[in-house]
Amino acid sequence: RTLQDTDPQVTYQKENEMIECCADAIVSYKSLTGYKLVLVRRLNDPKGLALPGGRLDQGESLEQCVVREGKEETGLDFSIVKQLKTYSDPSRDPRGQKVSTVFLCTAAGDFHEGESGKTEVVFMDLNLVPIIRHKDDFAFDHYQIIRDNWSEIQWLIRDNIQGKPLNEFL
Repeated sequence: RTLQDTDPQVTYQKENEMIECCADAIVSYKSLTGYKLVLVRRLNDPKGLALPGGRLDQGESLEQCVVREGKEETGLDFSIVKQLKTYSDPSRDPRGQKVSTVFLCTAAGDFHEGESGKTEVVFMDLNLVPIIRHKDDFAFDHYQIIRDNWSEIQWLIRDNIQGKPLNEFL
């Protein structure tokens, strides 16, 4: 027997699905060749380039979540510069509804190769041309998130705040 959307069991499951809270980061990393956008390549479905980030753990703030996820996924130490926008389109993730708050961050330290079997760390030049060239390679709505916040990314680079504590700019 196939369950239909009108079946009471499916309706109950849909009504009780959890909406997950997430934190994602647009991250600038200063390398020897200039500023880079830190991304991860997801090796599992949904595959593609993504912003570092993930699900909020019980008892954790969004700020703690983005720093923890950044370290787990890239090995880098993330410093939050500012909170940007929250994205909540129910169709933004095919695995279920997720509400994600995006932070603008800088990163320092040594990166690792990613989470074994799950992700690879990718550094992309921080100019719009290569990002547009790879727009179809992004998972979720992460390409749109970068485009929506491009002026903030440019502000971060232009004002050379890479590596400086946030309180120097407040």
